[in-house]
Amino acid sequence: MSNGPEDAHARLSVPMTAVVLVGVFVFMGLFFALHTLLGVGMPVFGILFLIYWAAILKQDPAAFVPSVLGPLAGIALAWVLIVMPAQTGTAGMVVSRVILVVVLFCFTRGQAKLLVNNATMLFVTVAAVPEFDVGRNYGGMAGSVVLSAAYMGLVALGLREIGKRRANRKIVADVA
Repeated sequence: MSNGPEDAHARLSVPMTAVVLVGVFVFMGLFFALHTLLGVGMPVFGILFLIYWAAILKQDPAAFVPSVLGPLAGIALAWVLIVMPAQTGTAGMVVSRVILVVVLFCFTRGQAKLLVNNATMLFVTVAAVPEFDVGRNYGGMAGSVVLSAAYMGLVALGLREIGKRRANRKIVADVA
């Protein structure tokens, strides 16, 4: 199993890797500054979104919306499974388990992929960790995902636009 570029020719040079790392440090510095400035808690959920969409899915534009909605559904599901039964007793326990069965059914069959996908399962697992206290921190968890998606989405769009312009300039230069 590979942890990096599959092809040795695709590897960045050492100086270019250093440039990329500087960019990552700046990006993450701005990420944390935005969370602080806007008062959005639980940045770990935003980081998890960044890792999922930017690194694992390689910023696939087609996967962006499911990568945002899935985590929100996963956080909501964690709340339903943990908080609802505590607040509403047996009825809440029954309803939460029925919702869980429906979600797992959809996930297993590959249905409702916009909401029920790998990101949903990842985020329900993490949001349900007792130390994160989904009951008190649901808003911070969801807010961090939304802020991170907006930030990363804008950065990805900007980088794509820069890439297109560079490619167009190269085509024009090659023709001339």
